[in-house]
Amino acid sequence: MFTAFPKGLAAHVRGIRFALAHKGYLGLCAIPFALTLLLYGLGFWVFASQSDQLLAVLWSPDAAAGGLAGALAWVYFHVVKYLLYALAFILMYFCFMVTANILAAPLYDHIVGKLLAQAGVVRAGPELSVWRLIVEEAKKAVFVMALPLALMLIPVLGQLLAPAAAAMLLALDFLDYPYCREEGRFGLRLKTLAKRPLLLLGFGLPLLIPFLNIVLFPFAILGGTLLYLETTGRAPR
Repeated sequence: MFTAFPKGLAAHVRGIRFALAHKGYLGLCAIPFALTLLLYGLGFWVFASQSDQLLAVLWSPDAAAGGLAGALAWVYFHVVKYLLYALAFILMYFCFMVTANILAAPLYDHIVGKLLAQAGVVRAGPELSVWRLIVEEAKKAVFVMALPLALMLIPVLGQLLAPAAAAMLLALDFLDYPYCREEGRFGLRLKTLAKRPLLLLGFGLPLLIPFLNIVLFPFAILGGTLLYLETTGRAPR
């Protein structure tokens, strides 16, 4: 059980090594990466220019007040403020990555199908159209984004749990691509993946770490598919 977390972490290294050994995947992986970087850059610029106004919506204490109110104001402006900024950047990246995954769904499906074919895995159901793939990914994205954003509304505990939930659900989003080729019902796929929380956490956490995630993201779909093949006892030829 406890080997599941490092196995999730190691999947990213395997994805990078696989891409470098099979150059045909590099160009395919670069497209969703560029899309996510563009969206995240836009979101970062909007947040950076409006961050103080957004923070004021949560609380606008009087920094000149004395006593306990003044001490709380100082802690808010010098400690809590920056913790909230860091949390907002992490969740913003998470939301933009999920959004980019919706747009990149047809390409991801192609990458996963190509890699699974090397392992002899045949799709159980019919091929989906580009539009249907995007719609199905959008439905999944609503579920994936809902829990971390809902946790953000719970003071302290919810805000501590939100990044972990975001990491696990982001991992689920990537791992679901290969799973859905053999099991069409999302509920059953979710039940199967939910039995591996440490695996999901190990795979998802690095994707939320600033700067490291930029390096890992282009290869996450490969790492997730290789992880799926490992957990099901198969490997690409």
